[in-house]
Amino acid sequence: MLDVQLLPRSFPQWHWSMHFWQWLLRTLAVVLCASLMLACTAQPTREDLAHSVPQTESSQHHTVALLGATGMVGGYLLEAALRRGYTVRALARNPAKLARFSSRITIITGDARDPAVIRELLHGSDAVISALGPVKADGDASRFINTTVTRNVLEAMPAEDISLYIAVSGAAVVMPGDNRNLLGWWTRTLAQIGLRGALQDKQAEYALLADSDVDWILVRCPLIDPEPFDSPPLVSLKTPPAFRVRAGELAQFMMQQLDTRDFVRQGPFLGSREPDF
Repeated sequence: MLDVQLLPRSFPQWHWSMHFWQWLLRTLAVVLCASLMLACTAQPTREDLAHSVPQTESSQHHTVALLGATGMVGGYLLEAALRRGYTVRALARNPAKLARFSSRITIITGDARDPAVIRELLHGSDAVISALGPVKADGDASRFINTTVTRNVLEAMPAEDISLYIAVSGAAVVMPGDNRNLLGWWTRTLAQIGLRGALQDKQAEYALLADSDVDWILVRCPLIDPEPFDSPPLVSLKTPPAFRVRAGELAQFMMQQLDTRDFVRQGPFLGSREPDF
């Protein structure tokens, strides 16, 4: 009898509690979206912007060892390198994915986690460019893929007399000198919530490079859109200048760094300009 009497009294309280949490989640979602919208429209100060990089043609020839060539960003990098007339040595576990380039590049078949494969890839190259990232189908085997492969690359570079390593990283990675605005804070916070494993990997990769003697550039990117080049990207050493970057603009920037080396041993943030309507 007691249980029957308690049920009607507890039900309104449970019903109110459920509505409260629904209201709270909706409110938090609205605040989050509003903050992101404000952050995306806010431009970094003039002091924050390190460069607005122009599009330039290469004055030198390079032989590039390319990691991640079969991915979305890697595809843009491969196309950009070939447009500049570079020689490309590309690593692929499945060379069929690069079949349409087979007459224009050297394809190395293998897994980047194998040091012997990395040594073969780097042979005869003068720079290494990486757009490598975890593959979901690999499951746990892809954990700390960037740290593992970067360690292999650093160990193989001296034998080939290679001094420059340029890699795609994430905008949530922390480096000395950062001074993040609201957008930068949100970018890191969201990565800590939803991409914790990937962020730990990228942060550990930076630590490896910072402790090395090589010239490296970690290009810290927000969301990367599969879109071609539209205009030179915004670049900052302090905070992400935009919430997204076009893959074509990222590729163009990385290729330019082979010649200019503007950001050696630094982690520039990249962002794309919003189109004018």
